[in-house]
Amino acid sequence: MKSLKPRYSRPVPTKASRAFHKERNRRYTPEQFNTYNDWFYFIHIDPYTRALHALGMVIGVSSYALSLYLFVSTGLQLEAFVALFSGAFFFYVFPLLSHYLYDGGGAKSTPDKFLPTLLPVIHINLMTLTGRFDPWLREFVKKYPFTREAWALEEVPEGPKGLREG
Repeated sequence: MKSLKPRYSRPVPTKASRAFHKERNRRYTPEQFNTYNDWFYFIHIDPYTRALHALGMVIGVSSYALSLYLFVSTGLQLEAFVALFSGAFFFYVFPLLSHYLYDGGGAKSTPDKFLPTLLPVIHINLMTLTGRFDPWLREFVKKYPFTREAWALEEVPEGPKGLREG
């Protein structure tokens, strides 16, 4: 089985991969998509960026739940606040840091788009966590064929447990 992967996707970005991502972000703007959310999906194609986003969501939601538990069940207000702050960091700030790491911060939505992109980012994270991103990406490429070139997408054989070979 094969999946679509960006050629310049790296667990640890290189100068060349970051430059590629920066140029793509400069070249492809929200105005080139039918909706802002389509552009938002476009900027989240890199699997390593998505993995960090998904990790941040899992840790963030867990921290929110811990905060609620600490406040309601035990009355530990300081600890609940620390867990709440931790949740906000992992759910919101950690993903932003991943954009700075992988693309110099150019591929992120603006603060005024926080609510409109909340459901799409959760959708992206859930597709990433459940292994359903590739089928979705193939449909997205049909809708926006320039995505294949913009991301230098290539068919890559999947190894054990969906890991990229080579």
